[in-house]
Amino acid sequence: MSPKPPALHLVRSDAPPTEGELAQLREAIDRMRRNRHLLDAFNREQAAFVRSEFLAYVEAGFTRPQAMQLVAAKLSPK
Repeated sequence: MSPKPPALHLVRSDAPPTEGELAQLREAIDRMRRNRHLLDAFNREQAAFVRSEFLAYVEAGFTRPQAMQLVAAKLSPK
């Protein structure tokens, strides 16, 4: 039995990429960067919201573990 080749997706081109292919690649990279920046901003916003919720529970008199459980329950899908 011959060993199974790895599941690699190899791209081979003997010709250099065309200007159109390079432009498409640049656009794809720019889109990924924009999406990453949007996701980072969303994550920062959500972290600030969760922290404020947690601190509100602590200020209301709950212990820190209880406050964490309440915030986690609020974020969990029902």
